[in-house]
Amino acid sequence: MTKGLSFDQLYPGKYIKAGEFKGKDVTLTVTSVEREMLSNGAGGEEGAAIVSFKETEKQFVMNKTNGVCFRALWGDDSGEWAGHKITLHAVKDESGLSESGLCIRVKGSPEIDKPLKFRAHLGRKVVTQTLVPTGKQKPARAVDTDTGEVSDPAEEAEEFAAFDEALTNERNDGAVDRVAAEELI
Repeated sequence: MTKGLSFDQLYPGKYIKAGEFKGKDVTLTVTSVEREMLSNGAGGEEGAAIVSFKETEKQFVMNKTNGVCFRALWGDDSGEWAGHKITLHAVKDESGLSESGLCIRVKGSPEIDKPLKFRAHLGRKVVTQTLVPTGKQKPARAVDTDTGEVSDPAEEAEEFAAFDEALTNERNDGAVDRVAAEELI
């Protein structure tokens, strides 16, 4: 059976939705953070933090859980966040508030070189969160225990890239199926 589009992909909008990530992590460059009034679903409006990115016109409605991650990475002044890279991913929504059952969370940033563990106050709760490096790590050489042969990560990456280039998506009339931020969102 062919997998179709998620509900979020069928009905895209101005804002990034977790279902549009297609199960992939997405790294984006922050261009600005502003406050806007958005509908609260009960006939009123409330202020929300809106993040814009270089790689897409879609914006991210940033809740406090994600906001404390931005602050842990780059400080309290949201004006200083512009130009920095953030990696977002979709996770199961434990609150039950999202229609898709997924929500967007900050995974980390390619700008950090080791995990960043911190405590944050979210309402009455104090939570411990860990952000991880999401940049390209230098791959370790692997040794085949049967042959003793040492693999070359750069060569394997080239082979994988060639294989990836050859993959096509039948639903796109043979067009190469690439995973990139602009396609995901």
